[in-house]
Amino acid sequence: MGRSTEEKTMMVLRSVNEWHWENAVAGSLAGLATVTFTHPLDVVRTRFQVNDGRVPSLPSYKSTPHAIFSIARNEGFRGLYSGFYPAILGSTVSWGLYFFFYSKAKERYLKSREKLSPVHHLAAAAEAGGLVSSLALENWHIIYYLQFLI
Repeated sequence: MGRSTEEKTMMVLRSVNEWHWENAVAGSLAGLATVTFTHPLDVVRTRFQVNDGRVPSLPSYKSTPHAIFSIARNEGFRGLYSGFYPAILGSTVSWGLYFFFYSKAKERYLKSREKLSPVHHLAAAAEAGGLVSSLALENWHIIYYLQFLI
């Protein structure tokens, strides 16, 4: 005999409850991996944004590869990873919190319905993104400042 809708809902809620911290850890690890591999490009992007050509003491770069090689040659490997530790901290915490809040929001929406629609997933993602953005904004200011230091 099949399960009732209430039993199915309770099973889904139990499975969602079991995954909160696993989702947060997975998000944190994904943030760590992303920053580790893409941070040099973030440093280059920040340098391009800051240098408008009017300050002669700032290095000028012709292209992204030129910027990467120039920074590596003039500042060493550390130059490509300037601001790395705050970026790691910010990214791992931000993505961990995002996935935690996202799973909590989905759990809350599941209490009143059997299945989540795409609109509910979008709302949960917007909630999680808004919460994380409001909590982590100052950390990103510090990261950009440290990336600019030459």
